[in-house]
Amino acid sequence: MLYVSILTSDRARDPELWASIWHGQGPRSIKIIGAYNLSNNKRVFIWEGESIGDLQFMDRFNHIGVLETSPAFDRTRGWQQAFARDIEGFAASILGRARPENRKEAEKAVDLRRRVHKQPNIYAACAEARRWQQEQSEDRTP
Repeated sequence: MLYVSILTSDRARDPELWASIWHGQGPRSIKIIGAYNLSNNKRVFIWEGESIGDLQFMDRFNHIGVLETSPAFDRTRGWQQAFARDIEGFAASILGRARPENRKEAEKAVDLRRRVHKQPNIYAACAEARRWQQEQSEDRTP
């Protein structure tokens, strides 16, 4: 399972942080994908783990600062398509992955993106998104 952890700690406590990491034997099942120091007192860890023991190992950082960990779902390709404004690539990707029972929801997701993409400015795009959202809630009303 992929996780993202954000550690907020005072940099003055870095020696304790390093002691927590280097002391003892850590689980071999933890695989660090990426580790980033932000320009404040935060660090971001992207990692894979297999067990509760992996989560418990990461939890040891809570005695140095505050560690927030969440499971993560890789949606990189969709975000890349969004930033590139590649609506056709996005549509092919999401519709190609959709299970039959989820096809209608996937089509709605594409419809939203097509509609806002056509708008002349951000305000019109946001207004169109609100109209789309209202339509969705009306469709669900019995």
